[in-house]
Amino acid sequence: MKTEIQLFNQDMLAEAGKLLASRQARERVIFPALPKRFEDVPIAAKAVETAFKKKSAFGFAAIRGGKLAAYLIGESTPLDWGRGGFIHLPGCGLAEGEDPALLQDLYAFVGEEWNKRGCFLHYIYLPAGDPAVIDAWFSLGFGRERADAILDLSAMDTPKRKPASDFGIRRSTAEDGKRLEELSDVIAVHQSRAPRWHPLLPEELTELAEGWAEIAGDPDWTIWLADTGTEVQGSIGFRALPEADDDLTIPPKATDLTVAAVKEAARGRGIMSALTWHGLEHARNEGYEFCVTNWQTANLSASRTWPRFGFQTAAYRLARTINPMSAWAKL
Repeated sequence: MKTEIQLFNQDMLAEAGKLLASRQARERVIFPALPKRFEDVPIAAKAVETAFKKKSAFGFAAIRGGKLAAYLIGESTPLDWGRGGFIHLPGCGLAEGEDPALLQDLYAFVGEEWNKRGCFLHYIYLPAGDPAVIDAWFSLGFGRERADAILDLSAMDTPKRKPASDFGIRRSTAEDGKRLEELSDVIAVHQSRAPRWHPLLPEELTELAEGWAEIAGDPDWTIWLADTGTEVQGSIGFRALPEADDDLTIPPKATDLTVAAVKEAARGRGIMSALTWHGLEHARNEGYEFCVTNWQTANLSASRTWPRFGFQTAAYRLARTINPMSAWAKL
């Protein structure tokens, strides 16, 4: 059957919503913690519309037999390290039973437009439940960069732990701003090293220090500190994460796990494990049903730590870098 590639338009939103709703239903068979509401076609169509109506958005659709077989919706975003093109979860749809090669064909059009705009950093978010779709993007030169994961707190089995003899766990207050500031560079420094090698700029350290200090006594945050009595050696933070019209990974009653850090000299003593279990148990007791977090997959410490607590990766961000010479070195 012949495939026709067209520009995505407003009239395709309803059909795109059907594709997205069907995909969410398939994903929820594997990851039941994903929000069920996106199985509702109008809600899924609204998510697609939100992606399509962004200022820099554009898209392409594959039409087969007069029906929408696949679509991609991309946008352009300026980043500190270059101009990027992004496809978020609602921006990618493939009809059940269709070959993922259709998405490869559509990417040729989306990627060409990004390159014309000077966006040589290409990113796409994909659900984790369809290996064939992910493999289709790997074949295009993409690689995993980020994992988005969910933990069902109701199913969490908290291990019995002996209280640590050399540190205690307490909640932060506004007076802990300086102590959190001292932890603010831990993650950035770690990720600047092998095997991630993410650039660490001096101005970023200043921004991180200010940001971490500000949340010490913020009532919207619950931050736990590992305190020896003379020094705070680690932290972990939680905050409510509201549902969003275009985020297919945030379930109801979810909390976000972040600002998790342990000073390098204090590692290997179970500080992060104690902080994490304490924070997750508290979140469950506060009425949260799910906890979400994300990490860079090249951050081996994070990639190996969070799954041990029961986090399941429900989505990936894949990345590809295009040689800018391609803009002019061609016939």
